[in-house]
Amino acid sequence: MMRMTVAGVAAVTWLQTFTPDPFQVRTDLQSLYDESSQAVLQFDTEKDVDQFHDVLCTPDWTFVDADGGHHTWADVRTEAIRALGEPRADSIVQMIDKLTIEAGGASTTVRRTMVRTIVDADGRYGRKGASRTITETTTFRDAWVRSADTWRQKSRAQTGPPKIVVG
Repeated sequence: MMRMTVAGVAAVTWLQTFTPDPFQVRTDLQSLYDESSQAVLQFDTEKDVDQFHDVLCTPDWTFVDADGGHHTWADVRTEAIRALGEPRADSIVQMIDKLTIEAGGASTTVRRTMVRTIVDADGRYGRKGASRTITETTTFRDAWVRSADTWRQKSRAQTGPPKIVVG
């Protein structure tokens, strides 16, 4: 009888160790979104972009655009490097709207809000030369895998076109 009790306690302990706590997973992933948003604002070189990708993403990471096109990191990297030459965003915030725990990982629906200040040289949004604030909100579905003691993003899929508000 004692042997069965010890085995039962061991089994429950093992299950508790390997069953992820949804609150902890949300906290861990939200922290990664916060960190990645701030990092992107500070990228200066190709090396910054590559190192960040190597740490945050799996080697087989993929991106699905709003039209359903699939892209590898090599495809997306070209755009990320080009963006280094553009004016930086004022802020980037990514908030988890939904979290689903899955075997070996998790999936999230995340809303990214990017704010930029521009000078409207062409008068596209009103008076030529006026300063404008552009707020772009895009929703993504991300797949995450647990790797050793950290989370890594396996894929990102854009769920539709960005919503743009000009202020």
